[in-house]
Parts: sequence; C-alpha cells; structure tokens
Amino acid sequence: MIYNKFKLVIVFLLLLIPSKVVFSQIQKSGSSLYPTLNSNREQLYTELRALPHKSSDSMLILVLFRIQYDALIFEKNNTFRGELVAMPTLEIEIKDTNGVIRGRVQWKDSVFAQTYEQSNDEAVYAYGMRSLIMLNNQYVATLSLSDKGRIIKKVRLPAISRRDIGQPYFCSGNPFSDAFTPDIYNGNIPFISSKQCAIIPIASTITISSASLVRLRANEEYADHVKSMSSTKTELRQQVIITPEHIEESASIQPFPLMISDFSGYNVLIIQFPDNVIAPGRYALILHRTDKNVVKDSIRFDFNCQWEDMPKTLISAEYARQVMKYLLTDDEFDAMSGGTDAEILKRIIHWWKKNDPTPATIYDEPMTEYFRRADRAFTEFQTISESDGIMTQRGKIALLYGFPKQRDTEIPTQGVKKEIWKYPAPINKRFIFTQQSGKNFALTAIEDL
Repeated sequence: MIYNKFKLVIVFLLLLIPSKVVFSQIQKSGSSLYPTLNSNREQLYTELRALPHKSSDSMLILVLFRIQYDALIFEKNNTFRGELVAMPTLEIEIKDTNGVIRGRVQWKDSVFAQTYEQSNDEAVYAYGMRSLIMLNNQYVATLSLSDKGRIIKKVRLPAISRRDIGQPYFCSGNPFSDAFTPDIYNGNIPFISSKQCAIIPIASTITISSASLVRLRANEEYADHVKSMSSTKTELRQQVIITPEHIEESASIQPFPLMISDFSGYNVLIIQFPDNVIAPGRYALILHRTDKNVVKDSIRFDFNCQWEDMPKTLISAEYARQVMKYLLTDDEFDAMSGGTDAEILKRIIHWWKKNDPTPATIYDEPMTEYFRRADRAFTEFQTISESDGIMTQRGKIALLYGFPKQRDTEIPTQGVKKEIWKYPAPINKRFIFTQQSGKNFALTAIEDL
C-alpha cells in the first residue's frame, strides 16, 4: 500500500497523459464496496432560444439538443456509416400562454454507432437542431423524445419570448470570433478545465456597463479551493446577431456551431469568466445597465456548474477512498475515513490538491484521470472470482501507470496464460501477469526495457 515519493511523482506525470478510456455502465456485481450508482448524465439535453427575425412582428425559436446513445434502441445496419443504427424522433410542440398549440415541428434522423460498446455509451451523444418562425408572443415548448414507438423522455421547458436582453449561451474556449459552439446543458455549464464564457444577444438600445459573476454556493467539497471572484472580461460587438449557420441540421456526433452575423438593431455581449473560479455549485451572472429610462438597473441569470462526466468511482466517497489505496500511506488511508460522504470527498480532493502538479486550476486533471482509469478497470478486469477489477493486480498497475498501448497475450502452455504489458519512456518497464488454470491473474515479473 505504501509507495515512495519517486514513484508518486511518476504516477502524477503519467496521470497528466490520459489513456484511452472506454466508458461502460458499472453495475453492482458481487462487490462488497461498489454501490449501484445513478448516472450523472441526462438522456436529453436542450437549449431553447428566441432570436430576432427579419420580419419585425416575428421571431425565430431555435431548439438545440443532444441525445444520449445509451437511451436509444440500436439495430444491425449494413451501410458504410456504421454497424448499428437507431432512428429517434424528437417532437417539438409550441403553445401560447392559453395552452393553444401554435406550432409543431419534428426531428427524425438516423444515428449511427460503429460498435456495440458505442451504442451503449452514456458519454456519447447525437446532436441536432430545429427551428420555428412564430409571431412575437410568449410561448411554452414541450419536447418528446421517442424511439421505436417508446417514449424515452418528455420535458416541458420554461416560457420563452423575444426580449431585449436574450438568454445567455454558455460555451468553452475562445468565443471572440465569428463562430462559437454552445454548451447544450439545460441552461447550465459543465465543470471542465477550459476557459468558459457567456454570449448574450442584446438590443442596440440597451447599454451594459459591466458584468458580474457571483458565486451563490460552491459544493462543500470544493469550498476550500475556489478563488475569490474577480472582474469579468467583456467585449461588445455591435450590429450583429447570433444565428445558426444552417437552420435544419441532421444528426451529428459533434455539436453544431452558431454564427455571429450582421444584423441591424442588435448587439452581442461576450463575457469571459475569470480563470479558475468556477467549481461545481450555483452561480449568478448579473448585467449592469446604464441606459436611460430603465426600470431595473440590472438583470440576473442563475445557472449551475455540474460535473457531468464525473468518474463513477468518485461518486461514492467511501468507495473512492478504497480506490485510492494504491497511492496512500497507511496513515493517509485511515485519516480519510469517517464522517459524511461530503467530508470524505473533501479530504480526497484536498489530498489531490496538495499533490497537484497544476494547483492553479480547480479542475484536477490527474485526479480525474486516475478515477477514469478505475471506471475502466472495474469491468475490464472483473471475473467470476474477482468481482471488482480495480482490486486485482492488473487493476492496480492500470491505475498507477495507465492502460498500456502494447498488451500482448501468449497462448496458454501447460495451462498457463500470460499477459505482457509494455510501457515506453518514461516508465520503460514490462509487467508480466500469469494465470494458472482456474486461478486469477497474478503479477509475476517486472522487467526493465
């Protein structure tokens, strides 16, 4: 259980180089530690926006969405586009405030998967887009996702209307160009390592003097690590509007970019959030107005930061502590036990932060990579006699050094099966596992390359 400091440094360097991760649904299968966990992910994410139209009495309602592969029903397919295909339908119904249906549009397309594993992957999504032209009014939208006649998800979205200050689009990376890719996240933002921004359409009659980002609540486990809020960077682009490049988009495994195009009477406000201040929790974005005859001098948008792709082995705090036994000393391992899940998880995050090679960021890449390896090891090395692949000898090496790019299997001789894992620099080692007939794999040799 105890590893020297040199090995620990090597492990952290390796954790900064992510190995290829295959996500799969982890179920309780005889493990005394691993609970059955609910997924962090939604089957259907949507973003609904009201955009200006060239006709002053009309507006364009834009619906952006992403659909989880694991929620769909895939069947065998004989075309070059993929081995499996699903044909989901998304029906979008628009009602006015009196409940009268004013518009209806349907999206139906083929969604292809290259492998059976991809078709069941909770982390893979199909993206789509639909729009309707409506008279200026307030509307409520209902979305119904189905496949093979089975209703998968039905959601009723908050009321929407064309406003002088539109709802923000959240995105990652650099938005200061003519195109950006919005996060389709039910109006929230993901917990990631990239820079994050808000892009807001506003009427040219509105004057925004500044923007503030306010932390309403950070999750308890991150409370000691978030930085104080600082001023946001803003840029105003005049006489432009946000619009889709192609109004009707077919299914894609990549999100669709939106364009910033010329449009008289509207501006686009781009807000760059301060670095390293957003952890999972609740936030408010406040725009401060200075235009004349204004009733309210500010407008507020509340949103959550959620860790959608949080490794499943990190969700249960006590199990996460068990998974870390390969890195901890006996004293550290014991010190992490006890208390609530939030308290244990807070100790785990603190330990990683104390050893983080990039401590300036809240998002901890080495911690995330370690637990992603654990997600994969749990099922990949699971056997009838070893229900938890993480606790096997192969699982231990995979967590510490990553999954090897070169993994050779020798044909059994005299009832002995052999696996050879080769790691290039900086490890320069070969790990040899052998399996006697009817027994588990055991690490039998470590050789220098």
